[in-house]
Amino acid sequence: MILVTGGTGLVGAHLLHALTKEGKQIRAIYRSKQSQNYVKGLFHFYNNTNFDSIHWVKADLLDYFSLTDALRGVTTVYHCAAMVSFKPSDRMTMFTANVDGTANLVNAAIESKVDRFCHVSSISTLGKTQNGQAIDETTYWQNDDNHSVYSQSKFRAEMEVWRGTKEGLKAIVVNPSIILGPCANDKSSGQLIHALRKNMLFYTGGGSGFVDVRDVVKAMIGLCESEAINERFIINSENLTYLELMNTAAGVFNVKAPRLRANRILTGLAWRWERLQYMLSRRAPKMTKETARSSQNQSKFSSDKLQQTHPMAFISIEEALENIKAYHS
Repeated sequence: MILVTGGTGLVGAHLLHALTKEGKQIRAIYRSKQSQNYVKGLFHFYNNTNFDSIHWVKADLLDYFSLTDALRGVTTVYHCAAMVSFKPSDRMTMFTANVDGTANLVNAAIESKVDRFCHVSSISTLGKTQNGQAIDETTYWQNDDNHSVYSQSKFRAEMEVWRGTKEGLKAIVVNPSIILGPCANDKSSGQLIHALRKNMLFYTGGGSGFVDVRDVVKAMIGLCESEAINERFIINSENLTYLELMNTAAGVFNVKAPRLRANRILTGLAWRWERLQYMLSRRAPKMTKETARSSQNQSKFSSDKLQQTHPMAFISIEEALENIKAYHS
């Protein structure tokens, strides 16, 4: 039996799709029936008729005893659940959900003697590019004030997993780059996709790594079935500048490509304006100080370690965007 947390999110839902296609016995944690509608819609989009084979269990990562119940008979855990928010008022809630929730799941998994534990982390828990070199699994976190609260919470969550490995947990940690896939406009990378589907005027000078959600899931399953234990793996398809991403998206979504570069002064003004709007209306900011800074930085990521352990051909970012276009059409 396989347990999936965060099964109603972008990665979790695609993981459920892939695992049910393989005929695996799946148990998925949920908090509300309404949250399953996205998963049903995704299964329909991929012509997957196996939704009803999933055993849904109502549980809360902050309720330890509900987790021990959900883990009965489970051999493999995929921990995809995480809270993402840029609202200052959500800081403590996000830390509690991501850090304490992961600690509870790790402890329950150890108690239940699960065979494998796959934790979905983020490239935001890694260090920065040095001298233009690609970031790999040995590029360690630098503790400074340039990290978002989300990044800090994911880093702390990772530490709970590594702590668990010292207590007998057999874990895999994956660090995907920016994940692209079909989802709602307010979920995961949905805000980015929503912006890319519009006529764009400005671009920033930075860049990052990008990967199709289907490749993330494929790598997770492959790594859990490999002999790798207590290791981390970056999952990244392509390193692109934001201008390259926007130009590709413009071709896919048939919109205008950006023409003007937004420099650091302009993005600095933008995040301060968003901060003011939040203070006045409590509307979630579209840009924060951290995201404004990262929009000007170019980071590159290497998946060489993944390819040595679990060789795979990545889906192109253009194809990833085409898949998203089909989902929204």
